Amino acid sequence: MRSDKFGRGAKLAGILCWVWGSALPVWAQDPFRSGANARPISPEVAAAFEEFFCAGRYTQSREKLEIAKKASPDEPMVYALLAALAYQEGDLDAFAQLATQTRQVAAELKKTDPLRGNLYEGVGYGLEAANTVVREGVVIGLPKALPTLNQLFASIRAAQAVDSSDPELNLLNGYMDLLLTYREKALNQFRLAAPDYLSYRGQALAYRDMKRFDEALEAVERAIAASCNNPELYYLKAQILVAKGQDREAVPLFDQALQAAAQLPEALVEQIQMERDRAAQRSGLTGQLPTPTPSP
Repeated sequence: MRSDKFGRGAKLAGILCWVWGSALPVWAQDPFRSGANARPISPEVAAAFEEFFCAGRYTQSREKLEIAKKASPDEPMVYALLAALAYQEGDLDAFAQLATQTRQVAAELKKTDPLRGNLYEGVGYGLEAANTVVREGVVIGLPKALPTLNQLFASIRAAQAVDSSDPELNLLNGYMDLLLTYREKALNQFRLAAPDYLSYRGQALAYRDMKRFDEALEAVERAIAASCNNPELYYLKAQILVAKGQDREAVPLFDQALQAAAQLPEALVEQIQMERDRAAQRSGLTGQLPTPTPSP
């Protein structure tokens, strides 16, 4: 299922800004941490991440990400998210460039923030490995990418050595372990992750893949309650209901996700519609699919 593919990795919540005096910059609340562990994040970065992750408005997020890059050129997550957009749009040249920029900016960040610097250096290595596999195919590309993947895991271990309980680290590790099918480990890491809507979303995915569907439904409901009306969460809930054999109940949720088609990648819209059509056919609800608004 394509609800959470590789490259969607790290996710941030809302904008809650404060001013540290007229001579000092304006910062936004760290969505992962509080108190002494919180990092300063610019309002431009927070707004871009909220658009991309909390609301799931992918097609509208590029402008805010570009603004965030100008405001915070030393924030590696911005380059990682722009790389994800480039991949979704099939621009492999931009994807390769942004993958390398993610790693390079993160390497600089290690000097002042070893945890996040190592974490996003690992993300950069992962993106570079993905670029090799995408361009050269699994048979040829994967052996070439293995040294880069080893560097990814080394960077993650370095981040864990700083603080293995860090919510941002656990969020990204949870998605990595989920992709590697270490579901119980992923579930435990998602429980330590933040913000809440991403923590619960990760838990829902892990429970779904473990076929613990009632717990998956409870987790996705909590994610929906904590999020910014992200259509992918309705899609995920629909998938869980389909897995439970409740096609009729799932169809309206597929429809709800499709109502936001204009803000989603075209390939994802096609996937949601295909799964919706199949559920509708099985439940006898054919002919009721709304026409989604085309993505710009």
